[in-house]
Amino acid sequence: MVAPVIRRFTATISALNTSVNAVDNETNLTYIHVSGKNQILDVVNDPDPASGNRYVIAVYKGGRDTGVRFYSSSMSAGSAGRVAVGPIDLLGGDYQFRVTQVAGTAADFSFIVKFLAPPQ
Repeated sequence: MVAPVIRRFTATISALNTSVNAVDNETNLTYIHVSGKNQILDVVNDPDPASGNRYVIAVYKGGRDTGVRFYSSSMSAGSAGRVAVGPIDLLGGDYQFRVTQVAGTAADFSFIVKFLAPPQ
């Protein structure tokens, strides 16, 4: 059995309500490649955003919106009321995490994604 893999992503935010691709902090790419079946097991803030700052993470596959969303207000690793997101099935292809800051003062945002297996 493969051990889960954790990757950190960062979105450089310059303005509210503008979508930007998050960068994989390991590869410095704005996408991950999945060559077979995989799953997103969980997503958490790293660190939690400043008070009043809120972000929405949208998952795109091959440049198309999948409809999957994560919300920073429910992704605090320190919250007993946190909403676990997975598992979310991923099939082969290139995936992007597009981040939009929807409230607060424009600031970069980082989050961690736990995958079932290593993305390529």
